[in-house]
Amino acid sequence: MPHVDILYNQLQKRLIDSVSANKAVTNFQHNIQQVRDSIDTINENPPSEKKRKVETSDTRKVAAKEICDTVITQAVDRFKFTGHLTASKLFVTEKFNKYKEFPEMLLNEIHKAYPFINVPRLRTELEIIYMRQDFSNTSSASVLLKFIIENNLERTFSESAKLLKVQVTIPMTTSEAERCLSTLKRVKTFLRSTMGEDRLTALAMLSIEKQVISDMCDFNERVIDRFAQRKERRMDFLPRHTNIKVVNY
Repeated sequence: MPHVDILYNQLQKRLIDSVSANKAVTNFQHNIQQVRDSIDTINENPPSEKKRKVETSDTRKVAAKEICDTVITQAVDRFKFTGHLTASKLFVTEKFNKYKEFPEMLLNEIHKAYPFINVPRLRTELEIIYMRQDFSNTSSASVLLKFIIENNLERTFSESAKLLKVQVTIPMTTSEAERCLSTLKRVKTFLRSTMGEDRLTALAMLSIEKQVISDMCDFNERVIDRFAQRKERRMDFLPRHTNIKVVNY
């Protein structure tokens, strides 16, 4: 089923948040249910076919339905311990204008998962957020949080900002840890088996955060300057009669 690969790729995204993860799982279950409901209408045999072929087709349809039921059941069991992700349903921006009645049941579930949240204040803040068009124009929970911070609204929407910070910082998958382990294999090779822990940690961090390093246009020059200033060396790495400002990292 291509839906399984789609769900896997969505959950393995590096920047996925709780809202996107919850939406991906819900869409996956809905798509599998649609596949199950359409099984009876596909691969129909003409009436002139032999009885044995018709029975084989019916057997395959029954097996296909069982597979779909198994996939849906496994998905529900695997993602049922997601009470901490309940808050993500409150920040689905596409539904802000569609809430005819406030989702009181979600607030009760959030109070169980996050007892430190002031629920009455959160309810008041969300009612205002749902009514404002500028909040509805945000595309995700992380964008909504950024909008609140940039407009200095953290005190006004304190409980919403607190809950959003929790949601955008919850690790959705183990992909980040898996990337770190794969980086370690590339850094510590057979020829570097005697490398110290400090050097290994530094090289692994450089490899993992290579995007940050590439965005620093003068990174190499700053490293050379710091290397030259550490102690006296036989070769002069610094140009003469210049004042070098060493930046501590």
